[in-house]
Amino acid sequence: MKDQILDRIVRFDILLGLTAVAIALVAAFFSVYGIATLFAGAFALTAFMASTLEIGKLVAVTYLYRYWSETKKWLAAYLSIATFVLMLITSMGIFGYLSAAYQKSSLEFKAGQERIIMVEGKKTYLTDKITQSKSRIDTLNKIRALQESRMNESLTNSFLTRSPVQFKQLQDQTAEMIKTADANIGTEQATIQKTTDDISKLDQQVNEMKFASANKKDIRTFQFVADQFGTTLDKVAKWFIFTIIFVFDPLAVALILAYNVVTYKKPYELTNVNVPEKPPIVNPPESTNYKEPEVLVESFP
Repeated sequence: MKDQILDRIVRFDILLGLTAVAIALVAAFFSVYGIATLFAGAFALTAFMASTLEIGKLVAVTYLYRYWSETKKWLAAYLSIATFVLMLITSMGIFGYLSAAYQKSSLEFKAGQERIIMVEGKKTYLTDKITQSKSRIDTLNKIRALQESRMNESLTNSFLTRSPVQFKQLQDQTAEMIKTADANIGTEQATIQKTTDDISKLDQQVNEMKFASANKKDIRTFQFVADQFGTTLDKVAKWFIFTIIFVFDPLAVALILAYNVVTYKKPYELTNVNVPEKPPIVNPPESTNYKEPEVLVESFP
């Protein structure tokens, strides 16, 4: 039973240590890359500097836990402040890295939304064009009806029927105007049909862009949350990143401390370990029937 308990403790120590190192390494990577990106002119040197600071932070945390009582107050205070400042720097580096990644996706998403708005604007223009054509067709129909009415009146006009030449000219003019109105109506109907086809193509284009935008699940998720809370996409992403960095590097440091708590035994703890004493040697009880062995002495001639 004791061996099983010991094995469990050892396995937990390993799990705790691996988890602490993994989170610390991931936080360090995000931070180092984010800080180095800010100083792209010396990317490699900046990354090396930030990496050494990350290692120094973890070592400082371990040292403070193990040797706090033996350390001078000014040194302990400096290491504590330096560790806290390095945690802030790491968090800022992580914020920069995640913000840059978000900005890239956000710009692509916003560009797609702007293209959709632009296409929708074209659709509005075409819709207005159809409305104008329909209005012109209504006007042409009224003119055509008026010309037909004029021609019918001319047939019953006794003055015009007495002058065949004038009557013929009036009929020809009226017929030409009706023919022109019919041609204009046909042109406007063709324009409406073509414009309707253009609107259908724009609708298909908008749907394709919306489907392409839907593939950006990260942005769409943020957009859904922003719509639900009535805020902007950028604010939702900002507070989400703040939530991540609030628990990222502090969790790594806390797990490093927890690993030291579990594994490290302080000197005074080692001196107070109860060492079992050896059992006293018990002499066998004297027996009353004990006799000394007889010594045989051989006689020589």
